[in-house]
Amino acid sequence: MTNYQDTAAMLQSWFSPAFPVGGFNYSHGLETAIQTGLVTDQNSLFDWISGVLKNGSGRNDALFVKAAYRGEECNMFCLSLASSKERYMETLELGSAFTKTVNSSFGLALEENLAYPVAVGLAAASIKLDLRLTIQSFLQSFASNLISVAVRHIPLGQTAGQSCLAKLLPIMKMLTDEIMASSLHDIGGSAVVSDLVSMRHEYDEMRIYRT
Repeated sequence: MTNYQDTAAMLQSWFSPAFPVGGFNYSHGLETAIQTGLVTDQNSLFDWISGVLKNGSGRNDALFVKAAYRGEECNMFCLSLASSKERYMETLELGSAFTKTVNSSFGLALEENLAYPVAVGLAAASIKLDLRLTIQSFLQSFASNLISVAVRHIPLGQTAGQSCLAKLLPIMKMLTDEIMASSLHDIGGSAVVSDLVSMRHEYDEMRIYRT
């Protein structure tokens, strides 16, 4: 197992905005939620992201990170849970970009057409990174990307964005603990509005983000 310090440094690299996966191109449906007035300020943003983390794709994707890390065949299952065409495109394109980069930069041999959380789990296992820290870092990256969308698109101040992230940290720690004690049998979600705005985003005429 790679030591904690090396794991943290590696994950900082993977989930840095400079890592070329292009996560800034995707809003996970948040752009439409902002346009329709569902998310308007720091409080509603916190409610939105915490809901997606605890009851939607955030939690489910973290379960797939763990399953892939443990060697379970779960890629098709992960892709099949994409609730819209854009969600499918998002996880596949992020996964492809991540796979290409880690294969080239870290000498891995991950296969193509992996969902993003599956690619992260397989890469972390290949390098023997700490699983708990990988999951928590994955969740923080997910939340941080959505906050970045809100900061630019509501717009929301940088300080308000960081305050939102600080409030989310205990939720992500609690969720990581839950994921570590769970399996793919616990997959499920109830973030229906998030799924619906993602579907609606496909038909928005004016949009900045790809999803």
